[in-house]
Formats: sequence, structure tokens, C-alpha cells
Amino acid sequence: MYNTSHIPNQQLEQKAKFMASLKKLLQSQNWRAILVMIFATGILSSPIYYHRIAVPVDTDYGSHVLYTQEMLDGKGLDPLNLSHPVLELILAAMHLASGRNLGLYASLMVLQVLVQIFTVLILYFWFGQAERKNWDWLRAGVAVSLTFVAPAMLLVFWDRLYYYGYIGLANYHNPTIHLLKPFALLSFMYASRAASGERSKWGSIALAAFWMILSAWIKPSYTLAILPALGLVIGIRVLQRIRIDWKMMLFGFFLPGLLSLFFQWLIAYQYGDPGEGIIFAPFQVEGAYSHNLAIKFFLSALFPLIILVIARRSLLKDSNLLVGWTGFLMGAAQFYLLAEGGERMYHANFRWSGQIMLFLLFVVTARWLLKEKVLVSGMKLSEKVIGYGAYLAQLVGGVAYYLYCMTSIHYW
Repeated sequence: MYNTSHIPNQQLEQKAKFMASLKKLLQSQNWRAILVMIFATGILSSPIYYHRIAVPVDTDYGSHVLYTQEMLDGKGLDPLNLSHPVLELILAAMHLASGRNLGLYASLMVLQVLVQIFTVLILYFWFGQAERKNWDWLRAGVAVSLTFVAPAMLLVFWDRLYYYGYIGLANYHNPTIHLLKPFALLSFMYASRAASGERSKWGSIALAAFWMILSAWIKPSYTLAILPALGLVIGIRVLQRIRIDWKMMLFGFFLPGLLSLFFQWLIAYQYGDPGEGIIFAPFQVEGAYSHNLAIKFFLSALFPLIILVIARRSLLKDSNLLVGWTGFLMGAAQFYLLAEGGERMYHANFRWSGQIMLFLLFVVTARWLLKEKVLVSGMKLSEKVIGYGAYLAQLVGGVAYYLYCMTSIHYW
């Protein structure tokens, strides 16, 4: 017979350690900075989402509300929306949980603001704590600003376009790309850790798989970009003879991601419209909406490109930068080169791959700058001028786009 009387005591000790760690974590936080950050995000984001949802302007919000209402009425979802139904399911759940008192449009407004706050909180905590004066306020400010940055739209003075031709960042007309951001960010963290070679437990692998699946069924754009990016990362790490976390790559990303994409393809194209599919159409879609695509590419990614020059020696060493840049290259390639055949060609649904991966690249670039330059080695005057100047240019672009979307019925 084995003596198992010690098991309850071990469980109590583990629980006590967990509670002590949790208490220490809570006490170590700058709650004033966190609350101000949450309040500021809510105050800044509420007007734009109210305006774009409540006022009759050119957006995708109304169609998603219509799809949700049809689902609630028992009509189901058409195949295209059934292939990524998470937004409709969340809206329906919010509506029903309120006893049908919270309307679908109001639910969508609340959800958009909560998603932005959630994204900001993830960024704040991922930037991490540090022994530096005003660090918490700095990372809070950067976290908030990252959800508002946009391309440096210098060509707007000539073509009057704020959106078309650029790889967008802040997006005020499409709810699914907005909903995707925090979950793609959580998934991206595990992808970077796998590329670093850090071994993961099965619990972490299961969580990574969950974020992968959830992201895919919100919108498949992140999955379509991150999987080939990770394939490229694996090739680079093999050439470098640097180990990677194969279990995480396989079970946290490739298996759940490929299975999700396969079933989404069956629903959207085989069950939905067998006459349509994915085609190779270089610059055909975006070129139909705007010219000067090369210039607009650099204006879209100005800040990461500038910091890449500063961080060039860290690119192949830092797993966050490596996954961020390979992901962006795959997302941008899909943005410019792929399209859907048939009547959906000019819906430009491969725009979203470029947008989500540029957002993630912005995040890892800002994090690298904060952690490696601001905290550790410091920045030369020239690096400050070009680095901060590029970020400010894109933040000013974000303010301009915010104001444009507040005052125009269009988003482009």
C-alpha cells in the first residue's frame, strides 16, 4: 500500500504558493497607469466606433448585424460567413445574455471598444515591467498609440486616398479584422517562443492551438500568413543550427491551423461556391483601387523599415523580429499577389493578411525598441531622430485617418 496522506498537503502548499504569487503580481502593478490606460482607450475609441456603426456610412458593420439577425431568426449563415462565424456568434451571445435588451448594433459598439481595450492590455503586459522611471506610463502610452497608428499618408494631398493602396493598420470599417488583433497577438507570442527554441509543456501547446483555431475562425488571414512564415522560420533555424520547439510548431500551429483552413475552404468554396477560389493575380486588385503602390508600401511600413536598419544585427537572433518580419513578408505577398476568383475578386479579402501582419510587426518592432534600446543600450541622437520621427509620422497618419473617418461617409 502506498501512503497518499501527503497528497492533500502538497495540493494545499501548491495552492498557497499560487495565491502568494498572484498576490505579489497584483501588488507589483501600477494600477493607476493601467486604469488611466483603459480609460483613455475607451474614451478615444468610443466616438469612432459609435460614429461608424450608428451613422449610415460606408462600412461592413451593417452586413454583420444582418447576418447575426438572420442566424437568430433560424435562417443560419451563408457559406462565406459560416467559414468564419465567431463575430456573429459573439454578437448573438451578447444579445441573448442581455435578455434581448442590448441590440445588435449596440452590442457591436461595445464589443469593438472592449476588443481595443483588451488589445492594449495585452500589449502593456507583454512589454513587461522594468526598473526605470516612468516606465509604466511609457509602455501604457505606446500600447494605446499602437492601436491608432496608420500609414504616413503623404500622397493624400495628391490622390485624396487615406486607405486604398496602403497596407492599413487602424481599421474602422471592418469588425472582424479588429476582433482578430488581440487573439492573433496572443498566438504570435507562442510562435515567437517556438522559434526561440524554448521547450513548451503540453498545456501551453494546447493553449497555442486554441488561439490558432480561434484566430482562424474569426478571420483566416492571420493563419494564412503565419503558417508559411513559420515554415520559412524553420528553414532559417535549421540553416543556423538553432533548435526550435517542434512539438509547439506541429501541434500548436500547423495541425490546428491547416485543419481549420481546410474546413474553411470546404465551407466557403466547395459547399458555398465551387466556381470561386484563390487565384494568382499580381497587383491586379490593389492596382485597381490606387496607383503608386511601391511608395505606399514604404509609407505603410515606414517605422518598422527604419527600425530594421537599426536592428539589422538582431533580426536573425531575435525570434520576435524574425517571426514578425517573415510574417509580414508573407502577409504583404498575399496582399499584393493573391485574389479570389469570380465576383468576389474586388472584395480584396487578401488585404487583411497584410494588415494583420503589419500590425504584429509594428508591435514587435516597438517592443524591441523599448526593451533593447530604451531600457538597455540607449539610442544615439540619429537613431532617435529617425526612429521616433518615423513612429510620429505614422501616429500623425493615424490621427488624420481617425478624423477622416469621423467626418466622412467613406473610409478610403
